[in-house]
Amino acid sequence: MTARAAAPIAELPYKIDYDGWITVNVTVNGKGPYDFVVDSGATITAAFQNLADEHAFTPANRAPIRILGLVGVESLPAVNIGEVVVAGQRMDKHVGVVLPDWEESRRTPGGVLGLDFLTRYNVHFDADERVIRLYNRQNLVEDLPRGWSNTRMRADDFASGAGTLYRITVNMHGRRMQCIVDLGASGTLMNYRALRRLLSGVFFNQSRETGFSTGSRLRDIFDHIEIARRVRVGTVKIAGAQWRKPVLVVFDAPIFEELGVDKMPFCLVGTDLMAEYNFIFDFAREQLYMGPKARRRSADTG
Repeated sequence: MTARAAAPIAELPYKIDYDGWITVNVTVNGKGPYDFVVDSGATITAAFQNLADEHAFTPANRAPIRILGLVGVESLPAVNIGEVVVAGQRMDKHVGVVLPDWEESRRTPGGVLGLDFLTRYNVHFDADERVIRLYNRQNLVEDLPRGWSNTRMRADDFASGAGTLYRITVNMHGRRMQCIVDLGASGTLMNYRALRRLLSGVFFNQSRETGFSTGSRLRDIFDHIEIARRVRVGTVKIAGAQWRKPVLVVFDAPIFEELGVDKMPFCLVGTDLMAEYNFIFDFAREQLYMGPKARRRSADTG
């Protein structure tokens, strides 16, 4: 695959919506389109209750499925969702779970588009055009324009048995640490072991009204809420991409223990950082390609 020469299998526009998530249009059993959150930290494509109410999904003949949220882990009954179509690309007879809708004050999307769909392709996020391009995963990523770089994106089953996720090495203020690119996290999250490693290059976020912040509300896909510290880091680098003084969330979230990484510095790189750059997931060769920073454009509304 080359960014200029290879023809994508499909293209789908995306928007940033629902408190900062990348969302795309998906049809289910011929109905829709529905908004689905693109989640590279979810192993399975799932529906929310509002979508299930329209489709009367039937129970699937398999064990409950464990779903990891940032601040909660739940085992949910498996259901037959059926035909899921994204820009003409189909998952037939799909088995997933139904997630509870969020509280009434928040709009809830229709579902989550997980790695069971994404890993079928090389996936190019074009942040300038706000388009996701799907390529044959066997095509090589080569002859990219100037300004692109890459880093290893290693498949890892971790300790939870919840499925394969992909870890990368991130440079935070000169210190290397392991992280997951988790587009299901609207903000970038690190544990306190990571904070202690970076302490000389971290500044607690301040507000004009209260001085040093005492914490911010952190939500996950289950709408669970925790109070977490916000800090400003000197620099964050992934391959050739760099963020200066980004604000990150610090919380020893249950997901770190579930993944078996709670005893080491670890982070989840969220949409807040990734949406600023063009990037490509090459799942077949376990590579993450980071492109140029997106040209500034007006924020989405939804």
